[in-house]
Amino acid sequence: MADDQLPEDIIYGILSRLPVKSLARSRCVCKPWLEYIDHPYLKTIHLKQELTPIIFHHHQKQCTFSFLRVIEATSTVQNDPVSEFCCDDDYSTTLKVLGLCNGLTLVCFDTFNLAHINPLSKQRYDLPPVKISHDRNSRIDPYYLYSAGIGFDDSINSFYKTVCVVRKSVYRCSWEDVDVVQEHLCTLVHGSGASEWREIRKLPAYPITGAGVFSHGRMYWLADSQFWTPEEGTKVVWFDVKTEEFGLTEPPEWKEGHWVDSQLVDLSGEVGFAYMDRFRVELWILKGGEWVVHCGFDIDLSCDYVEAVPGWWNEEGDVLLTSDRGRRLMVYAPRTGELRRVGGLDDRCEGDVVMYRGSLFSMMKT
Repeated sequence: MADDQLPEDIIYGILSRLPVKSLARSRCVCKPWLEYIDHPYLKTIHLKQELTPIIFHHHQKQCTFSFLRVIEATSTVQNDPVSEFCCDDDYSTTLKVLGLCNGLTLVCFDTFNLAHINPLSKQRYDLPPVKISHDRNSRIDPYYLYSAGIGFDDSINSFYKTVCVVRKSVYRCSWEDVDVVQEHLCTLVHGSGASEWREIRKLPAYPITGAGVFSHGRMYWLADSQFWTPEEGTKVVWFDVKTEEFGLTEPPEWKEGHWVDSQLVDLSGEVGFAYMDRFRVELWILKGGEWVVHCGFDIDLSCDYVEAVPGWWNEEGDVLLTSDRGRRLMVYAPRTGELRRVGGLDDRCEGDVVMYRGSLFSMMKT
C-alpha cells in the first residue's frame, strides 16, 4: 500500500456516511471510486444505515419519476422535485410500481415491459420479454398479467428474483371457478443475470393483484377480489424467494362489518395491512406470523377520502396517507392522534406515491 493511500476500512467508513444520492453521482469520477462504491460490502453497510425516506411520484403521461424532499420528516414536503429520472419509453403512457427491494424498483409499462430501476443512480435494467409455453414467439397480452414482485435471496450474494403470475389463456371466470382458473395460471421467475424467464410448477392458491411487498425472504400480495366472496374476505398470498413455494396468510379481522378497501403496505421491510373506508383507517403489522395493530383512527367528514397508505412517514411510526390519485398527502401521528396535511403535488400529475429508501445496488448485476 502506498504511503499516501488510506486503509480500505477508513475509506469505507467515510463513504458509508455519505448520502446514497451523492455516492451514486460519484461513480463516474474515476475507476477506483467506481470500484469502492460498487463493492458489495459498502452496499450492505450503507443499506443498514440509510434511514431517510424519500417520496417519489411518477407522472404517468411523461413516465417520469420525481423525488420530493421530506422536510424535517414531520411537517411538509417540497413541491418542486429534487431530481427527476425519465424512464425513456416513448410508447408508454402509464407506469405502475409493482415492488421495492433494497432500493430497486420493479415497474411495469403499459406495453407489458417489466424493468428494474434504481432512481437515485438513474439506472434501468429491462427484464426479458415475458413469454409462456403455449406461444414462445409472442409476448403475453397486458390483460393477462396479474401481478409481479421483486425479492432478495440472501442465501446467494447479491441475487434478486423477480416473480410474475400470468394467465396463459383466454378464460373468464368468477370466484366460484377459482380451482379451474388455476389450470390457466403460470408462474415465471427471473433471477439476477438470466437471459430469460423460468417457468416453475408452483402456483398461488388465488390469482394475485396489486404491488408486491418483500419482507424477510417472502413476497406478499393480495388475492384478486374476483376470486373470493365478501363473506370470506380477502386473502394474503406469499411466495418464498428461497424455496419458491406459495402459501396463504389470513388478513387481520375487520370488525366494522361492511365492505372496505384493503392494501398491503411496505413498512421499511415489514409487511403492513391497511383497511380504509370513508370513516376509518386501520393499519396492522405482521410480526412473528401474527397481525399486530399499529394504529386505527376515524376520519373527519371534512377530510379527504383516504385512497392509499404508502408507508411510514418517519422513524417514529407516523403514517403517510394519500388522496385525489396521489395529489394530496396527509400524515397521521399515532402518538398524538393528529391527522394533518403535509402539502400536495402538481395537479397536472398523478400516479403512485411510495416511500423509497435509496441504495447503491447496481442494475447491471440484477
